[in-house]
Amino acid sequence: MGVFMTEIDSEFLSNLYHALRANRRRLAVQKLKAADENVLSVRKLAREIAGHEMGITARQATGEPYRNVYNALAQTHLPTLAEVDIIIYDPERQTVSPGPNFTIALLLIIVNESTVDALYGFGSVEI
Repeated sequence: MGVFMTEIDSEFLSNLYHALRANRRRLAVQKLKAADENVLSVRKLAREIAGHEMGITARQATGEPYRNVYNALAQTHLPTLAEVDIIIYDPERQTVSPGPNFTIALLLIIVNESTVDALYGFGSVEI
């Protein structure tokens, strides 16, 4: 006899997948995991993501590309991740830290990217 997901479990997973559908949100989770500290400033996170997107170091990520990432994170992506408790976002202090659902979100990213890579031969998993 199999184990069936309850409606609550199904909705929970659906909400997590919805929050993780944007690449920048997945990158935010991965960069937070890779960080040396448990709490990151939005500024540092934006530099990390802008650098990743532009193929340069975070230190070199400045100007308009950095500002675009910063604004998108602060206005859209971080509130969306915080809404489902993947992260804890403090908009006043402009900080981000792992939330109660951070580990399961990271696991979903790793499993999905690894599966796509195995099936189609592309993608990257950064842990």
